[in-house]
Order: sequence, then structure tokens, then C-alpha cells
Amino acid sequence: MTQWDAIGVGLVVRDFFVLMDRFPESDEKLPAREIKEAGGGPVPTALVTMARFGRKTAISGLVGNDLAGRFLVDDLERENIDTDAVAVRDGFESQTSVIVVENGRRTIFEAPQGVGFPLTWDDVRSLPFDDCRALLLDARKVDVQLQAAERVREAGGLVVLDCGHPRDGVDDLVALSDVAIFSHTYPSALLGPNYDLEDFVRQIVDKLPASGPAIAGVTLGADGCALMSRDEPFFQLPGVPVEALDTTGAGDVFHGAFTHAFLKTKSVSDAARFANLTAARKCEGMTGRAPLPPEKDLWAKL
Repeated sequence: MTQWDAIGVGLVVRDFFVLMDRFPESDEKLPAREIKEAGGGPVPTALVTMARFGRKTAISGLVGNDLAGRFLVDDLERENIDTDAVAVRDGFESQTSVIVVENGRRTIFEAPQGVGFPLTWDDVRSLPFDDCRALLLDARKVDVQLQAAERVREAGGLVVLDCGHPRDGVDDLVALSDVAIFSHTYPSALLGPNYDLEDFVRQIVDKLPASGPAIAGVTLGADGCALMSRDEPFFQLPGVPVEALDTTGAGDVFHGAFTHAFLKTKSVSDAARFANLTAARKCEGMTGRAPLPPEKDLWAKL
């Protein structure tokens, strides 16, 4: 019996959230409604979602030997994620972003050095690649993630890819992924804003390995999601109406919820409906780690 439900390799980042009634004008001082600190990153947030639904998860990433790094590791451990494979490196500054939230929108300020991290295979090799049901990736460190994907596929696990923007090596990861669900920002940047959604998803399915379920999709923000697989035809789900406070991390939560539900049901459409609702409900709270309703309540609403 496989011991681990999901493991992940990806960016680990600290986010500072500032909730405002409106975005300030230049040289203007406004009081914030709320300021919060939280862990972030596509793979960590997806794994947190799965852990909250009772899944056993582990992660490898890179943090600095600094206060932010200690916060990030402690935060993951509070969410019951195994951090034994998280590398803590002297001389590396833990990634930090500032996110201003107003009127359901968010503006993200990245660190001056940008988003990147010198993760190596030696940092991640202790993850249980041969004993997991799913591997979550974010295309942030492609050379290492390709090795991880090969190991998991050889052992019979699913490889799940989340990617928001075109970058070198994404096609190589797609060729090793069983599930590739992109943010709408990816095809928009690649093909322009008037791209054919169904055609894009079909092209991704054709690039996925023949030996897996070949699930492809796009998350569409407030407009829901679109998916298909080799066995299930293209379909689109509308967005779930909610009073959105903060949309940060909605796509990350979608990936975690989808992976959890697909492992449980083996149905793309059921997993998509569950993930669509879970991501929408996350947006009712602040940060990508906002509280989620109990799983049974989410399934009852479908």
C-alpha cells in the first residue's frame, strides 16, 4: 500500500497581505483594514489543501537560514506537511512577496531578486518518489522536476503540473505529466487573449503521455474552469458565485482539491466540480491559506 498520498517540489514563499478599501494614489497614506502573513507558493498551497482533507503529504523546496525561512517551515508543519526534504541554505534569502488586496483583486509585489531558487537534485532526492500516489510540480525548477517526474512515473504515481506563465522547459514537463492544468494567464500570454480555449486544451491532451489518464485544463478565475481527458470530452464549468475577498492562491487550492478528488473518485468531471467549488470558497477569506469548509459539506453542495 502506498504510504504517501502526495509529494511536491516547488517554490516556497512567504506572503505579506495588506487588505485595503482601495488602492492608494501616489504619495497617499491610507490605513489598512488588515495585514496578514502567510505561507505561499503553488505547490505548498496545493499540498496544504490536500493535507486539510486528510491526505499524507511531503514537500521539497528551498528556504534561507533566516526568520522567513523558519516561519515557512513552521507554517507547513502546522498544516501537517512533512518538511524533512525542505533545504535550509545559508546565504539564500527566503522568498517574500507583498500582496495588496482590494475589491476582490490583488496586486503582487515580488522581491527585488525576482522569483527563483537554486534547488538541486541532492536537495530533493530524499522525497519518497517510489512510494507516493501523486507528485505536484510548478515548472519553477524544471531540471530537478523532470528527474522527479521520471521517478514517480516509473513507480506508477501521477504527475500533476500547475503552470501560470510560459517559461523554458514547460513542454518537457508536460510530456511527463498525467495532469496539466494551466492558469488562463498561460494560454493568454502564449497565444493572445482571443485564443480558442477548447483547441488549447485538446492540444495539451495530445502532448500528455499515452500511458496515463491525460487530463488537461485551464482555470479561468471567476469564470470557472475547462477540462478534458483522453476518456472524458471537453467541458466547461461556470464560476461559483461567492463574496470574494481575496483571490490569491485560488488556482493553487484548485490543484490540491482536484488531485485529492481525482485520487478519490477517478472522475475528471467530479474532481473538477469539487475543485471549482473549493477554490471559490477559499476566496471568501484572506490569503491562499484561508480556511476551507469541511470536505463533506463541499461534496454535499455539488
